Amino acid sequence: MRKIPTNILWPVVVLLIAFGAFFLKPWQTTQQETISVTAEGKVDTTPNIGKITATIESKNPNIDQARTENEKKIRAVVTKLQELGIEEKDIKTQNLSADQGYSGVETMMYPAPPKPDTNVFSTTLTITIREFKLADQVLVTLTQNGLTNLYGPELTVSDEKLEEAKSAARQNAIENAKKKASELANASDRKVGKVVKISEGTDYGYPIAMMARDSAELSQKASAIQPGQNQITTSVSVDFQLK
Repeated sequence: MRKIPTNILWPVVVLLIAFGAFFLKPWQTTQQETISVTAEGKVDTTPNIGKITATIESKNPNIDQARTENEKKIRAVVTKLQELGIEEKDIKTQNLSADQGYSGVETMMYPAPPKPDTNVFSTTLTITIREFKLADQVLVTLTQNGLTNLYGPELTVSDEKLEEAKSAARQNAIENAKKKASELANASDRKVGKVVKISEGTDYGYPIAMMARDSAELSQKASAIQPGQNQITTSVSVDFQLK
């Protein structure tokens, strides 16, 4: 058998490769057909943490005496709260304030006194309640020690419980996305394949906090704390292959 000269063989090989590449176009990939859907997942979870912000004030013509009296009240409050089972880490000083004020209730009337006649020193505490059965006792402790303003409770869930709820909401959202994609695909005589892409967005619902202007109003609300439920909602956008 006659051997083909090398100087002829290699040009032929190169031409065959070039023609194959031109017609087959291996660098061009078939465009993947996908379907994109958005869906939500919702989970109800019961709050297990309540935060109360309380202001306790003391009045005295001598500002230093007002401060001393206020510190005594705060020490009594903190001691009692710890006796109830509130941990030290859950009692936080939020704000200290000193200002001129009025010794009586004249400021609620018109005309007000021409000038302040005393000094006011106040301390604002944020108290985290992890056992709701202690809520009433905490409020009583505050009202008995010069409470003048209250905001709360702000009901939330612990980080651990929130993550568990978010994980369950994600699973629900993915299942809802699969169902939605399948319905759309079936309507066009197609089938859904594997997931190509997922992106997430979140939306959380929070309860409205209770507010009281003074101890008299607070006493009417002290037993009104019900944790209820928070709804954790997460949304996902998912791209599926189409078959």
